[in-house]
Amino acid sequence: MRTAIVFWGGAVGMQVHVGVDGTVDHAAAPPVGSDHMVSLSPRMQTLSTLQKRASELMQSQLSPNAKTVIVDVLLPVVEQEIVPAIAKEFATAQGELKSLMDALEAGTTKAVASKTTAVAGDVTLVGNQEAWHELLEAYEKCEAQKDDSCEDRKQQCADKRAAAEAKCAAADAAANIDFTKICLPETCNLKTNPTCGSQTVQQETDGWLADVRAKMEAFQQLETECREMTDDATATCTAADAHCAADHCAGERTAYQQKKDEAIASEGPALLAKCEFGRAAQAKCADLTAVHDLIAKIKATNRQDALSEPDRIAEFAAVQRLICLLKALHDEGDLSAEATTVCAGKTPYPHTFDFFDQKIADLTTVNSIACTETKFTFSGYEWTTGAKTADFAKAQVSHAFTADPASEPFVACGAGAGVSTSAGGTQAPCEAAAAGQGGWQLVRHVGPGNSWHPATDQLTGSAVYGTPSGPTSSEAWSVKFDLGEVTEFLFSTGDCQKWLVAEKSAVMGFYADAPRQIESSSLSATPYKAKWYRRQGASEDPWISIT
Repeated sequence: MRTAIVFWGGAVGMQVHVGVDGTVDHAAAPPVGSDHMVSLSPRMQTLSTLQKRASELMQSQLSPNAKTVIVDVLLPVVEQEIVPAIAKEFATAQGELKSLMDALEAGTTKAVASKTTAVAGDVTLVGNQEAWHELLEAYEKCEAQKDDSCEDRKQQCADKRAAAEAKCAAADAAANIDFTKICLPETCNLKTNPTCGSQTVQQETDGWLADVRAKMEAFQQLETECREMTDDATATCTAADAHCAADHCAGERTAYQQKKDEAIASEGPALLAKCEFGRAAQAKCADLTAVHDLIAKIKATNRQDALSEPDRIAEFAAVQRLICLLKALHDEGDLSAEATTVCAGKTPYPHTFDFFDQKIADLTTVNSIACTETKFTFSGYEWTTGAKTADFAKAQVSHAFTADPASEPFVACGAGAGVSTSAGGTQAPCEAAAAGQGGWQLVRHVGPGNSWHPATDQLTGSAVYGTPSGPTSSEAWSVKFDLGEVTEFLFSTGDCQKWLVAEKSAVMGFYADAPRQIESSSLSATPYKAKWYRRQGASEDPWISIT
C-alpha cells in the first residue's frame, strides 16, 4: 500500500505501484540501500506476493487444473485477510477521529458553560462597582449637605453671639448714672438765704430723679434683652455644635461600605471565572487542533500508514482487481485489463468516511468558541475605583486572549506581584519563599492530602509540633515564631499553584465571614478582598481562602 512498495522475492525484488485508480504494476526493484526503498506493511507484503504469483500464473505453462488449485489457495487469503484488514483499518481511523470529536464536543460544552459563568460573574462585579459608585456619591452628597448646614448653623451662632454681646455692652453702658448734673451750692447760709435755694434744688432734684428712673428702666430693658439674647445665642451654638458633631450620614455610609465590600468580594470570583473559562477555551482549541491534524492525515495520500483514506481506497481498488484476476484465472475467463477493470468496478469501496465537517462547523461558531478569537468580552465594561467618586471611571473593555496552553489565557490570570530576587528577575512570592528569597520564613507545614493543620493557636506562633523538614515533607510540623516581628503572611499549596499574601493586620483580629484584604495571590496581582473566619474561641481558625 501507499504508492511505492518493495517486495523482495529471491534474488530480484519486485516494486509494486498502487495507483489512485487502483491499478497495480510491478518492476524490478532498486538495489538494497537505494534511497527509493519503502518499508512494506504486512498486508502490502501479502498483496505484493499475491500480485506477483497471479502474474506468474498468467505467464506460466501450468495446466488449468494446477492453476485452479493455486488460485483456490490464493483467493481466500485476499478475501479473508486483506479485505477485512482494510475494513478494520478504516474502522480504527474513524474511531480515533470520533474519539477526538467527542472530546472536542465535551470541551466545547465546558467552555461555553464556563463563559456563561464568567459573563455572569463579571456582570455581577460591574453591577456591584456601579452601585458602589452611586451609593458613595449619595454619601458624599449627604456629607456635603451636612457641611453646608453646619457652616450655616455656625454662622447663626456667631451672629447671635455678636448681637448678644452688643446688647450686653449697651446694658453695661446704661448702668452708669452721671451725678454731676445736680447743680447744688457747696454751702448755704440760712440767715442770709432762709430758703437756701430749696425751690431750685427741688426742681433740679426732681428732674434728676426722673432722668434716673428713665435710665433705670432703659437699663433694665437692655439687661433683660442681653440675658435673653445671650441665652438664645448659647442655645443656638449648642445646637450647632450638636448638629455638626452628629453622624447624619450613617445610613448612606453603611450602605456604600456594604456595597463596596460586596464589590471587592466579587472581584476574586469574577477573575477566577474568567481564568477558568480561558483555560477551558484553550483546552477546547487544543482538541480542535488535534481533530484538524488527524483529518489532514486521513485525507493525505502516500502516508505509508493506516490513516490515509485515499491510500486505502486505492488499495481496495487494487485488491478488487486482483480478486477479479484470480477468479478469471480460476474460471479460465477473460484476463484482459479491460475485463479486469469492469469486474473490479462492480465492487465499489464500501466505506464512507465521516469527517464530521458539519459538526465541526457547529462547534466552532462564535457562540461556541471558534478558536480564532484574539480577545473576549464579558460584561463589556470595567470600573476604576477609589476612595472618592472622583477616582471612579467606567470604560468599555475586551480581554486579549491566547489559545496557547503554555501561556495564561488572559494577562490577569498570571502570577501575582513580583518579588525581586538576587538574580535581578522577578518571582511570585511563593516561588521566592521556596527559593529562600524575599525575606520569608517557613514556620508551619501540613503534608499533602485532606488533613488540616493540627495547630490550635489561631496563628499566634505558639504551636510547636513535628520535625521541621521543609515544604515537601509528608508530615505536619510547626515551629514557634514571634508574632510581633511578623509583617505579612504567605499561605500556599506545596506546588505554589495557589497562594496568597496578606498583611498581619488583615489576618489577625476576630471576625466571621468578613471581607479581609489580600495584597496579591495566584489569582490577582492587585489587592482585593475575600471572606475569612477567625472567631474568638474557635481553635481551628483562621480559615483562609483565595476567594
